[in-house]
Amino acid sequence: MSDFLILLVRYGYLVVFGVLLLENLGLPVPGLIVLIIAGGLVAGGKLGLPLVIVAGVAGALIGDLVWYALGRWRGRPVLGFLCRLSLNPDTCVGSTERFFLRHGMPTLLIAKFLPGLNTVAPPLMGTLRARFGSFFAYDLGGALIFTVVSAGIGYGLGLEMVDRVQAAASQLGAFVGWGAAGFGLSYVGWRFVLRMRVRKALRSVGLTPDELRRRQEEGADLVVVDVRSPLAVKEKPRLIAGALRAGHEEIERLAATLSRHQTIVAYCV
Repeated sequence: MSDFLILLVRYGYLVVFGVLLLENLGLPVPGLIVLIIAGGLVAGGKLGLPLVIVAGVAGALIGDLVWYALGRWRGRPVLGFLCRLSLNPDTCVGSTERFFLRHGMPTLLIAKFLPGLNTVAPPLMGTLRARFGSFFAYDLGGALIFTVVSAGIGYGLGLEMVDRVQAAASQLGAFVGWGAAGFGLSYVGWRFVLRMRVRKALRSVGLTPDELRRRQEEGADLVVVDVRSPLAVKEKPRLIAGALRAGHEEIERLAATLSRHQTIVAYCV
C-alpha cells in the first residue's frame, strides 16, 4: 500500500475534509482524486462511507460559504480578483455572470464538476444578493452529489484497483509532472505576451475619462457604448450619460446601425 493510501487510512476523514475545503477556497488540490481513493478505501473496509460523505460535503460547503460571504460583503471586486488569477481574466467575469444569470441557482448542483465555475459561483451568488437559504440548499445539494458520485466511482473500482492506479501514477509522476509543467508554463507565457500586446494596442487608441469628457464638451461626433457585464449594469445602471447599452449578444446588431464616420468609444469597467 502506498504512502498516500496509508495517510488516508490513518487520517482519512480529516484529509478528505481538508482537501475539499482547500479546493473550494480556490487552491489547486485534487479533491476529485482524493474522494475516488477514499471510495476505494471504503470498498476495502478501511473507511466508512457515511463519514467520508460528511467530511467531503462539510469541507466543500464551508469553503463555498466563505466565498459567498466575501461576495456579499465586498461585491463584484471579489469576482475581479478571482478572474485576475485565471488565464483569461478579460472574459472571466462577463462569461461567468452570463452563464449563471441565464441558468440560475440550479447550476450550483453541477458546478463542482466544472473547476472554474465551482470557484466563481459562491462569490457570484453573494454579489447577486441571492437568498442565503436558497444558496445553502442548492450548494449543499451540489456538494452532496459531487461527493457521492466521486466516492462512488472509487467504491466501484475497489481498493485493489485504486491502489494499482495510484502506484502507476506514482511511477509516471515525474514524466507527467515535467511535461504538464512545461506545457503549462508555455501556455501562461503565450497568454502573457498576448495580453501585453493587447494592452499596448489599447493604450495607443484608448481615451481616459478626462479626454472623453473634453471631447464631448468640444462637440465631437462620439458614440459611447456600454459593454459591461449584466451584473455591473445591475449594480450601477448608468455610468456615462447618453451611453448606448449593448450586451454580449447585441454588439454586432448595434454596430450595423452606427455610421462609419462616427468615433465609437466602448467601456467595460
